[in-house]
Amino acid sequence: MITDIKHKHAGHVIIIEGQAFKANDAGQWDLTDIWRTLKLPKGKQPGKWVDTKKAKTLEQTGNIGSLNKGRAGSVTQATKRATLAYAGWVSDEFERMVYDAFEAILELPEVALIVADKMASLGNDHSASILKRMTFNDKCQWNSLGHRNTVQGLRSAIAKGNLTEDQAATLAARDGLKGFA
Repeated sequence: MITDIKHKHAGHVIIIEGQAFKANDAGQWDLTDIWRTLKLPKGKQPGKWVDTKKAKTLEQTGNIGSLNKGRAGSVTQATKRATLAYAGWVSDEFERMVYDAFEAILELPEVALIVADKMASLGNDHSASILKRMTFNDKCQWNSLGHRNTVQGLRSAIAKGNLTEDQAATLAARDGLKGFA
């Protein structure tokens, strides 16, 4: 029997207001730690939120778990879905911050490329190629440096596996490059 199976979000880190919060092996974040560390209002404690209808529904579906840690009180653990729901209960502004923290994970080039590969395996080739191109362009920082594509740069990107021939041809046509075929 396999017992070391970790959740897909296990160990993921989100950064909120410069503070890092790491998911446990079950893919849950400690809402009590987030509340305490970020000094959220006393009336917005996770323990008060878990009494809401939305939280009870999330708890029934395994998205929320509470641990009793003795004198320190209870700790509320939550999946990504429940963490976002809790953030929305705290305030619209906090919900945006937490949402952006989760989205930032997807903007990491290595994560974006994994997502693009998964999209391609599901038959979403066009969307996958767009995501790969965006990731490549972001890594190279073309826009911020004012650089334009060159034939040599596109050939190098193909050789390194960062672009396909078709992607490079599209970029060459877009940038009006002569001699790329």
